[in-house]
Amino acid sequence: MAATPFQVEAWTEYAIGMTVLVSRIAYRIHVVGWNWHGDDYFALAAAVFFTGETAMLEMIGKWGSIVGMTDDKALSLTHAEKERIVKGSKADMAGWCLYITLIWCLKACMLFFYRRLTLETRQRRLVIIAAVACVFSYMATIGVVLLRCLPFHKNWQIYPYPGAGADNCGSPNQIFFTLVATNVSTDLLILYIPLPLLWIVRLPWSKKLVYGLWLTTGMFVIIASLLRCVLSIKDATKVDVSTIWAIRETFVGIISVNAPILGPWIIRKCTNMVHSISSNDRSESDVGNRGISIVTIGRQNHRLERRNWSGQKHEPPGWTTINDSEEYIMDNPVQQHNSNGAPSSHATSLAAFQQV
Repeated sequence: MAATPFQVEAWTEYAIGMTVLVSRIAYRIHVVGWNWHGDDYFALAAAVFFTGETAMLEMIGKWGSIVGMTDDKALSLTHAEKERIVKGSKADMAGWCLYITLIWCLKACMLFFYRRLTLETRQRRLVIIAAVACVFSYMATIGVVLLRCLPFHKNWQIYPYPGAGADNCGSPNQIFFTLVATNVSTDLLILYIPLPLLWIVRLPWSKKLVYGLWLTTGMFVIIASLLRCVLSIKDATKVDVSTIWAIRETFVGIISVNAPILGPWIIRKCTNMVHSISSNDRSESDVGNRGISIVTIGRQNHRLERRNWSGQKHEPPGWTTINDSEEYIMDNPVQQHNSNGAPSSHATSLAAFQQV
């Protein structure tokens, strides 16, 4: 049987998404070995859940589910067709759990990434607040999925059709409404964490624009989430619409979350390739020293001069570049002093693409 357009799209996005996740894991092993951080473990978990989600959605497309079922239609089904729909409905429940867990794994990746690159106390508090919000929102969303239809076997009951009663077990609209509240709100909170840095860090506006474009990639995830909920509620009887938009949303999320990890490496490799082609007489070491790096605040050599409130030049602890051979993460807050001598914290969680 020829693959449907939904299947082609789903497995294409799965292949690209897994390539991104595997590349990220391999790159991090190259950079830090097996001294992984929290975001690395959640990236590995995301690969597992993404595989499970795609497999479940394939089964739903193959077997169907009770979504859109009626009593008249149920009475006309053969025994084999009923068994197939029961299996598909069970896969639907598993798919919901895998999808939600994957989305929240991606949120955890971003939060651990921000924590690694955040030195200022206020920004770290925001990371902790966002983490707590994500934990409770995940519990609430999974709770709605598992408890909205009781007894539990009604989730795959064919006749009498459970969607016709007050419980409305055959409709996922309750889940979609919950996702709009929990998923979008936590995404907005995570997106807000690095935004104040664009105003605090003294950089050219052209670079701030690049950083802003990267930070707002999170908006694409929010848009995909809203589109999935709206279109799925509009076509509530078509399970294919809901499943394909689940793949699209998680695919966009995987690209967005891994962009700050893989982006500098990809651009550096492309830059090196261009330099090697155009300048054959340049040594490999000179070429290797050009490129892109992730920037955070540390006590290393790459320093940006800033002025204090009195206008006098001041050189704070410098910007540390994180390249593919070493990583500097300072765990203590960096403080600067104002004109009165009192310490004033500077936001330092910007993960940026900096031309070296």
